[in-house]
Amino acid sequence: MAAQLPGSPGARIASMDQFRGFIVMGMVLVNYAGEFDWVKQTAPVLEHHNTYFSFADTIMPAFQFAVGFSLRMTLLRRLSQIGPGPAYFRVGRRILGLILIGTVLELGENTAKSWTELSALTFWEAIAGLLKSGSWNTLTIIAATSLWVLPVMAASARVRLAYLLASLALHFGICHGFYFDFMVGRPNWLSDIWGLESDRGLDGGPFGFLAWSFLQLVGSFAYDAIASGRRSAFSGLLGAGIILSGAGYALLCLSMLYPLTTPPATNEGDIVIADSPIIPPIDRLENADLKTLKALLARPPFVQPPAEEQRELSYWLMCKRVVTLPFLLASAGYSLIIYALFVLFCDLGSLAIGVLRTFGQNPLAAYIIHEMVGKAVASYAPHDAPWPWVVGSFLIYFTVTYLFVRHLEKNGIFLRM
Repeated sequence: MAAQLPGSPGARIASMDQFRGFIVMGMVLVNYAGEFDWVKQTAPVLEHHNTYFSFADTIMPAFQFAVGFSLRMTLLRRLSQIGPGPAYFRVGRRILGLILIGTVLELGENTAKSWTELSALTFWEAIAGLLKSGSWNTLTIIAATSLWVLPVMAASARVRLAYLLASLALHFGICHGFYFDFMVGRPNWLSDIWGLESDRGLDGGPFGFLAWSFLQLVGSFAYDAIASGRRSAFSGLLGAGIILSGAGYALLCLSMLYPLTTPPATNEGDIVIADSPIIPPIDRLENADLKTLKALLARPPFVQPPAEEQRELSYWLMCKRVVTLPFLLASAGYSLIIYALFVLFCDLGSLAIGVLRTFGQNPLAAYIIHEMVGKAVASYAPHDAPWPWVVGSFLIYFTVTYLFVRHLEKNGIFLRM
């Protein structure tokens, strides 16, 4: 969705184009680099994790934030131009188009091993894994979340805030009841019905839109700030980002109340799941080793806890798999802070980086193209390649991706769903 000011169809919001380009570049980096053994050993922050907040884990939340910003802007403009019926129809159609593209791209990753194996599956067995984890790629998650928030995207700030809080409360409630266990692969009543008891979900799973809506709605508030005046918006966005980041870290510290995992591990699959993952063991504050403030301070974002400091898996870790509250607050804060800097340098200043503009104005094309180019280049770059091969193949992958998207830009071709 284009970043334009309401009432000015040709005017773009430079800060959002540049911010979106920054996200796309980050996506291109982590989706390729995170697959290599050398990167896993030397720069784990470029991998996705579910026990701490890595750089790779900032990409999806930042996309959600940017989509919420643009969704409110686009919907308000269409409502004023063509009225509610056509406006909601067009926006809804675009969202459903994203779901279709995301689903097709994900299904392209699955190949039946044999007709005998495929024909033996029931319909539910064939789709259960897709609905729990397989189909939840970036596009489908964003689209499902957009459908959830669409009814309130043109509403007042008070209505959107109430919807945000209600969605978070509902997500927390189902996590407490069954959903945390469902997503981490621990037996629960939903898994008994669903099947795939030991399989873990991905990026929030089928009810993840309840949590992801937080970021899109925060993005809608950011748009309001920009629309009301960009000079005053910078300090407000930056301040809100600092507050949300601090709140996320404060909630992360609740994870320090849980015991250390035994044996020590950093691989999520080897970490013990807490007996009471949602309700923190407050009684452990009486424990001698937790009586000092220092003992309750978690490692900051982007710093992976060493194996000997890893706590049992709980809701209070920054977990993208479940989309926990500490993760949401920290990622929303990060998005606001980074976007505020783009407002400062691009809207209030004159910074304009060509590669960010190219990616930022055509993110859907960049997403589709980077997937295809990545598969082609990765076929000649095995996961255990030495670092010069990793760096060289990445530069080829990035350059080819950019040239494709730049060619579309020069010819005025933009994928608008």
